[in-house]
Amino acid sequence: MNKSLYELICESRVGDSVLPPDFSLPDEDSEENEGMRFADGAMDGIYIYHVTKEELNEEARQRLGDLLVIASSGIFDEAEEGFKEFCKEHRAITIIDELQNYLFEHEREVAPDKLYEFAVRLLLDSESKEGVKIGLSILELFDVWENEELAGAIRRIGLSDEFTIFSIFNMRRWPAADAEIFELLKRVRGWGRVHCIDFIETDDEEIKKWLFLNGVDNDVMPAYSAWPVYVKADVEKIIDRDDLSYDEVHALLVLTDALMDEGPVSGVSNMDDPKGYIEKVIKIAKSCSELNEEDNQFIKQLITDKGGQL
Repeated sequence: MNKSLYELICESRVGDSVLPPDFSLPDEDSEENEGMRFADGAMDGIYIYHVTKEELNEEARQRLGDLLVIASSGIFDEAEEGFKEFCKEHRAITIIDELQNYLFEHEREVAPDKLYEFAVRLLLDSESKEGVKIGLSILELFDVWENEELAGAIRRIGLSDEFTIFSIFNMRRWPAADAEIFELLKRVRGWGRVHCIDFIETDDEEIKKWLFLNGVDNDVMPAYSAWPVYVKADVEKIIDRDDLSYDEVHALLVLTDALMDEGPVSGVSNMDDPKGYIEKVIKIAKSCSELNEEDNQFIKQLITDKGGQL
């Protein structure tokens, strides 16, 4: 028997409970047949940000329900294999609502203890990426934070960008949701970091400062996180301060660059007065004597863009 994906992730951790930069999950048959290698979490990221959600047709909805009933009956091998095939056509990220709605609507027809056991088995023992995600999607419906061992497993599986978003879906229901997501945020750098930024909600000043200084630093594309960082770090207030350090000014320039990208998602165009924002950024930067050459080049570009009325 091969190692489960959970075991592979646990054994690959280094340092402060992080995965090495070159870590990636093994390809599965369906991925090899597509002839294209996506980074961990990339396919789900594309679905979340760039694909219009489609509802399951009646046949697929019925098949999903059948698989949940099979799992609830304790026939785990058949249910796991069935989900593996089902998710070749319907990725887990696209069916979470359908899956959970079915369980809510048919709660008298399913056995919660068996579903819980099935979900834990998928999380810890499955060699299938979509299988792990189905397990995590079911576990959202249970108070898993009360089981420290299981909560720890959800934290660890979330270190892989492929599963971070599914760990977040669980964590956001936990008592200390913002702290949990923040700890995970600091340990992932790809699509996982993008999702953490998107879902974290906090009034904690330490977290806000971290978001401002580091929030758009990811291995995907800074623009994905630019607007969430702008809002959640209260950048509107930051730019009215007159005591910004060089690190804060530099972070502001990096964030502004990401906000102006607007390739994958909207950024500066979300503002009521983008030109006024740019003018403030330019004024702040000009008053900083520590700018490096890269900073100065970006300021020149900002001035040019402002002249073009943005």
